[in-house]
Amino acid sequence: MHQDLSSVSGVVAIVPAAGVGSRMGTDVPKQYLKLNNKTILDITLDKLLKFEPISLVVLVISPQDSHYTKLENIEHKNIVVIEGGEERSNSVHNALRYLFDSGLADDVPVMVHDAARPCITHEDLEKLYQSFQADQQACLLAAPVIDTLQSITPEKQVVNVVERDHLVRAFTPQMARFIDLNNSLGKAIDNRNMVTDEVSALTLSGHPVRVVLGRSDNIKITNTEDLPLAEFYLNKYENS
Repeated sequence: MHQDLSSVSGVVAIVPAAGVGSRMGTDVPKQYLKLNNKTILDITLDKLLKFEPISLVVLVISPQDSHYTKLENIEHKNIVVIEGGEERSNSVHNALRYLFDSGLADDVPVMVHDAARPCITHEDLEKLYQSFQADQQACLLAAPVIDTLQSITPEKQVVNVVERDHLVRAFTPQMARFIDLNNSLGKAIDNRNMVTDEVSALTLSGHPVRVVLGRSDNIKITNTEDLPLAEFYLNKYENS
């Protein structure tokens, strides 16, 4: 059953959370691991729901997910839950198709945010939103690359240093007009282009994308060693 979203004018946030987090080696998907007695996904959803410009959050889960019903905000009036696909891009595409079938207007801003990035701040959300509002150009949060980067061979031998002055670490949220993201991601999937984020699909379709420099502590939890670091950052925000 689809909602009628034809009157929605605020931001729609998509949270792909259908992954199993196999690299973590835990009994539950990583988004359900806990930081400060709250699941990672609960923290992420709470940050988005408290950001006033967001009118709707589309949570994309695995068909086999038996944990999502216990989320603190699962009954929130601004959350819709749908099933995801095999890859992240398929899950986001499922959400976009749901929005299309629900009548979402072409120019509504859509932001996609990783379920496992609970350290996103209100300030960075605001910076991204204001950048998009300025001229409706697609944009993403990112941070400069500060480490030395080495190019290597398949045998793990160093070839040369990679110039980092024009490189950034791509974070989420990533934001674009609904019609641009829907068309770009659909085209990438149809053409079997491997895209690991929304910006990859947008640039493949020729859309300009602006980088909005944000906090470097907007980390994505991927490995077990990321958990105490994320907890440290969250505690730091709370006490500041």
